Amino acid sequence: MNSKVNNRFSGDGDDFDIKKLLSRFIDHWKLYAVSLAACVVLGLLFIRYSTPLYYAHAKVLVQDQDSKSGNSMFGLSSSMLQDFGSLFNVKSNVNNELAILKARDLMDKMTRENHLNILYYRKGRVRSVELYQQSPFAVTYVPLNDSITGADFDISFSNKKQGMDFSLAGESLDSSFAGEGKFGDTILTALGKICVNPTGKQFEPGYDYHFRISSIDEVVSGIAEKMSFAIDDKEASVISLTYSSNVPQKAEDILRTLIDDYISYNLNQKNQIIDSSLLFINTRIGIVVTELNKIESEIQGFKQRNNIADLSEQAKALIDNSTAYKDKLNEVEVQLNVIKSTLAYVQDEKTNSRAVPATLNPDPNFIALIQQYNSLIAIREQQALSTTDKNPILNNLDLQITAVRANIVKSLQNQQKAMEISKQRILSENTQLSSFVQSVPRQEREYIDLSRERDVKQAIYLYLLQKKEETAISRASNIASASVIESPKTEYKPYFPNKTMVLAFALILGLGLPTAFVMLKDTLNTKIREKNDITDHTNCTILAEIGHSEGAEIITSKEKIRTVVAEQFRMFRTNMDFVIGTKSCPIILLTSSITGEGKSFIAANLGHVYALSGKKVLLMELDLRKPKLSGMLGQSNSTGFSNYVISGEQVRNFIKVLPESPNVHLLSSGPVPPNAAELLMKTETSEMFAQLKELYDIIIIDAPPIGAVTDAQILAKHSDVNLYVVRQAYTFKGNLEIINDIVGTGKFSNLYIVVNDVKKGASYRYGYGYGYGYGYGYGYGYGNDESRKKNRKSKSIL
Repeated sequence: MNSKVNNRFSGDGDDFDIKKLLSRFIDHWKLYAVSLAACVVLGLLFIRYSTPLYYAHAKVLVQDQDSKSGNSMFGLSSSMLQDFGSLFNVKSNVNNELAILKARDLMDKMTRENHLNILYYRKGRVRSVELYQQSPFAVTYVPLNDSITGADFDISFSNKKQGMDFSLAGESLDSSFAGEGKFGDTILTALGKICVNPTGKQFEPGYDYHFRISSIDEVVSGIAEKMSFAIDDKEASVISLTYSSNVPQKAEDILRTLIDDYISYNLNQKNQIIDSSLLFINTRIGIVVTELNKIESEIQGFKQRNNIADLSEQAKALIDNSTAYKDKLNEVEVQLNVIKSTLAYVQDEKTNSRAVPATLNPDPNFIALIQQYNSLIAIREQQALSTTDKNPILNNLDLQITAVRANIVKSLQNQQKAMEISKQRILSENTQLSSFVQSVPRQEREYIDLSRERDVKQAIYLYLLQKKEETAISRASNIASASVIESPKTEYKPYFPNKTMVLAFALILGLGLPTAFVMLKDTLNTKIREKNDITDHTNCTILAEIGHSEGAEIITSKEKIRTVVAEQFRMFRTNMDFVIGTKSCPIILLTSSITGEGKSFIAANLGHVYALSGKKVLLMELDLRKPKLSGMLGQSNSTGFSNYVISGEQVRNFIKVLPESPNVHLLSSGPVPPNAAELLMKTETSEMFAQLKELYDIIIIDAPPIGAVTDAQILAKHSDVNLYVVRQAYTFKGNLEIINDIVGTGKFSNLYIVVNDVKKGASYRYGYGYGYGYGYGYGYGYGNDESRKKNRKSKSIL
């Protein structure tokens, strides 16, 4: 019979039901509505009053090419500038250029140029608005020392003393300031000197203003955090720059200034090599001009002393014969002079960190060494921007530069020796001509020597002038190796606050908070909430479910028999018929874990429902320690079972007929005895049940809670069906272990569960909500109500 009832009235709780899960939250729809409304309103307020932030983007193309491409713009042949080509052969590497862009020096320069260390704001009711280039006043600030701490100043142009233009109040980490002043006055504060001047822009009436002074280092660090660099394509040498700011124009100006400073730096780096060559050429021209003037003066003095007007005809034959000699000797001496000058330049310690010009030496091996040396110098200058002198990379570059410089010196020395050998060879060949020259007058020989020296100096002078012009043209046509391919531009819409994301987050938060509350509430609750809380803890069958009822509603009148609760008790009665079967006068015992779970309410209404079907029902109030049934039915409890046991009278003398339900009789508990268990164990109790079975169709016993005393176990031997009452959101799940214990030990047989006080909600048809944890205890005894409440509370904590 029990298995049949179990199949009929127990549900399978193993399968997951999404509707069941949703129903738990639908019961709290008011909480969800309030939470959603509050979160959406907060989201809209956040969108309204948050400071919008914008992204500004720019792109820079780094061109890996030498300066020869720039010279071709002027139609210069490659041969004309081949000597200087090595000076610009250092190629731009996109990673090196990226490191330069990130360098703190560039950002420091950009910050100073845009005066970003002083920010101006218009104060609002909720937030202040930055006035970039729109401030009606400007502040000039001179710090008292190099260590500047941030300071905020409130400035008012309305709340001021008579004769003053503004009032000023400032505060920093370690000091404060308050005072008044006029435009153009220098105000001394703890941070430094401040001067306020109007900018010509209109002051907005009703608003006060605010400005903040920060250190350059602080501002640069802030800009670096908001600035991002990226190389979008490894195949292309393009650097993307992005900056975030609350003012679109400010973001564009920061990117624009940074790129301009970077391009200027890039161009200056190239021009430094050319300027070094120009300086060397101008120095050599000055020396050669001095020597040439000296020789010209000597020639003039020679002619004046010897009264010589024209020696050309006299020396024509000799000059014709010595033309080849002079050309060779002049060429050798020019090259030897260039080599000596270059060697002296290279060995000079003052030029160790400057590029070496290869202008005056056509030797290809020497040009290759110069190109390598200048490349190393340029790379070291770039690395020095972002590293210290102790960096291993710089030390390695210094070693390479020293080695290449030594090779240059050795090459020049070898060239000098070769030129001197060539010169000696030419002089030796000229010995033969000397015999013919001996016949020439002494004055003519001296004149020829002076003319030859003059020609050499003139050749050197003309050569230097030619190289100077070529170098000047190269400098004029020089361009930076980076160019802007996408000018700084701010996005049309701010990226923060993102309205869609904020509202989506508000909706998620509006749903998440009540969901978390419901789940947390369920998690912390240790009481029965749903059917699974019962079926997971015991295999005992759930026989009936009684809904929530306001007050102790007893089914007596015609109005009450049409209520939902009355229908549930009818279903209860039908289920009981399956359990009782054809047994005559079955005895039904109701017990529970602790007091307050509604067993007296269930007993009274079950009895009345049976009476409605024509059964003669006896309600027995055998909860001798804490009787409630008599009071619930409006009957006196002055006499009852305890009187019957000790009086020896017939039990029928103590039975009352309920006036509203003639088929329902009541045997009250009577006065509370000191030995309730002993009274129930007397033979009179067994004799009583034998007599009552002859008189009634149904006997319902309202027994004490089994979790506190043994009375229910004593009465169980007289019962045919035992009902264990649990109450939703009241009975502890841990108390269900009592059911397993009494069934497992055989103390109770034919035991079923009745669930009382089921709250109707969206989750009603799926169970009784969520249960939590374990709790035990039953506050029951003969003490006063206050002590029993304390006892219940202390035990429930366990």
